[in-house]
Amino acid sequence: EFGATHTINPTREDPVQRIMDITHGVGADATILTPSLVTPSLLTTATRATRKAGRTVIVGAIGRDPNEVETHPLDLMFMLMAKEVFGTIFGHNVPRIDIPRLLALYRDGKLKLDELVTRRYRLEEINQAYHDVERGQVIRGVLVFD
Repeated sequence: EFGATHTINPTREDPVQRIMDITHGVGADATILTPSLVTPSLLTTATRATRKAGRTVIVGAIGRDPNEVETHPLDLMFMLMAKEVFGTIFGHNVPRIDIPRLLALYRDGKLKLDELVTRRYRLEEINQAYHDVERGQVIRGVLVFD
C-alpha cells in the first residue's frame, strides 16, 4: 500500500544477509538510516547492505556514541566499491516549493498520511504517548490539540 515490498526486523535476522537474499547478492541501491544515534556498527551494516556504487544516507541523526571514536572503517574494499555515504537533515528540498506541493498531493489523495497514523493522543495523554513510543507500541503517534 505504501510501496514497501519487504520489511526486515534486525533483532530477528541479519539485515545484510536478508537484503542480499532479496537482491540476489547485489545489495540495495540505497540504504537510509534514521537513527537518533549513529554508531560505526550501524553505518557498517548499512554500507555492507548497499550495492557497488550505491548510496547510504544518514537522515537527521543528532549524535553519535561518545565511546566510539571512528565513524566508519574506510578500508580499501569500501573505496573500490565506489559507495557513497552522506548525511542530510531535511533532504534536498526547497520548503517554499515542496511544502505547497506536498499539501496539494495530500489534499488530492495522492499522498497517504492519515493511514500512517497508528494512534492519536490528546495533550493530557502526552506521558502515555512517550510510554508507548519507548515500548514500541506505536509506530506513528500524533498529538491532537483540541
